[in-house]
Amino acid sequence: MIKEWISADRSPTPTRTGAGGATLLRRVATVAAAAIASTLLAASAEAASWIRVTSEPQPHNTSEVGLERTADGVLHVLWSRDSGASEQVMHSAISASGKTVSGPQQVATTPNFVNSSVDLVAGPGGGLRAFFAGVFPSVSNNAIRTATAGSTGTVWSASATASALSGSTNASAGAGIGAVDDGGTPWSAWGDSSPSGGGLHVGVNPAGADLAFSPSCCERDPNLAVDASTGLVAVGWNRLNQGANALQVLVPFVSPVENAPNSGAVWLQQRIGLTGRIGAGGIYAAYGSGSNQFNARPALWRIGSSGANVVKTRRDAEHTTLAPAPGGRLWVAWEGKDRGNRIFATRTNPAATRFGAIVATKPPPGTDAIHRLNVEGSRGPLDVVALADRGGGDIAHWTARLRPGLTLAAKPKKVAAGKKVTFTVSDAGMPVQGAKVELSLGGKQPAKQTNAKGKAKIKVPGSTKPGRYEAIAGKGGYESAQLKIRVK
Repeated sequence: MIKEWISADRSPTPTRTGAGGATLLRRVATVAAAAIASTLLAASAEAASWIRVTSEPQPHNTSEVGLERTADGVLHVLWSRDSGASEQVMHSAISASGKTVSGPQQVATTPNFVNSSVDLVAGPGGGLRAFFAGVFPSVSNNAIRTATAGSTGTVWSASATASALSGSTNASAGAGIGAVDDGGTPWSAWGDSSPSGGGLHVGVNPAGADLAFSPSCCERDPNLAVDASTGLVAVGWNRLNQGANALQVLVPFVSPVENAPNSGAVWLQQRIGLTGRIGAGGIYAAYGSGSNQFNARPALWRIGSSGANVVKTRRDAEHTTLAPAPGGRLWVAWEGKDRGNRIFATRTNPAATRFGAIVATKPPPGTDAIHRLNVEGSRGPLDVVALADRGGGDIAHWTARLRPGLTLAAKPKKVAAGKKVTFTVSDAGMPVQGAKVELSLGGKQPAKQTNAKGKAKIKVPGSTKPGRYEAIAGKGGYESAQLKIRVK
């Protein structure tokens, strides 16, 4: 069980990853968390085209970007840069098609240093708001800083202090920075630089107090999310030094800290995957399930639930993260280091209780390692931003787009020549209408479209020779699915 804040007129229309609707919440209620069923589904793959986002090699393999999509479909990227004599916070933009990158524009600069983790949320009037920290001349180095821009991100305001000016927290040296916009009220969080060094701030008024996670150590890689139905805001982090690592989530002022189930394999030094849903309730976390981060499986957990939904894949999931998709769906993504640093992803059904087909892509050409993985899926497909190390000091952020996968089943899978096969095409267990199913039978390729139940019947010609043949299902907006059948 988890206590949630309830607003009398909450509008379930979030506009960004982890974003929700209204402002303050007025009463407390208790809701039961739903159990999630685990399902093993077929996999498909896509050879995605990668585009370089950052304009020059990154100074560190710890660089963490912020992502925010504006109403025109453009995906904005906030990132840090070390140009030698100074360090900057920069902005670039990925086109709505995902095929081009524009920029960069400078958001802020300092002759000293910028925290390698930055974040980006919705800003005033449909624009952008950046959160970052560092050592800036003539200002407090302990505080989070913020700057705003219009929807294009080309011109930014002067940066300003956005958290308390005093206290034990130190955002400039914080172990990660995360942020969310709750219907016009921004929240920011930063990880420990020392015991009690992490903190949370509501709004951007430095006169307000910072909230500490705990008096002990160590909370790292924080993130925030909003429940679109209730307005509940949650903050999560990776917790070290309590006997075993764990992903923890807190509902400020309302409920005690919760540990994500079997989260000892969380990937450190990456902002945790935490989000609400688009047009639906609940806050979810994605992480590596197991006891070793190099031997983990991707897990999806709804806060308050007693168990997590684990993707049935090989135990080599690293950098597991997530993003909301339209209609209540969620994307879960991870890297498979043991499989050539390939990027994998799966999209759930609208109830977020079942996974769809796994789609995959190779990393950017020449990649030796992936150090960070951030994703955004609010328009349906998944835009991936990966920090790829290509050797020789070439560490940069790259982007690629993945489409959801179809699952194809056949009954029977062994069919006599002259008989019919019923094919079923689904997306995370839901029937897909209008998909084209084609059966390759040597020189013949009979095809049919699926009906409202996702089914298509294809007759195998009586002259077909015995053997194994391939069926392919495809539809616009999806990665195709393949299946072998045997003709007797």
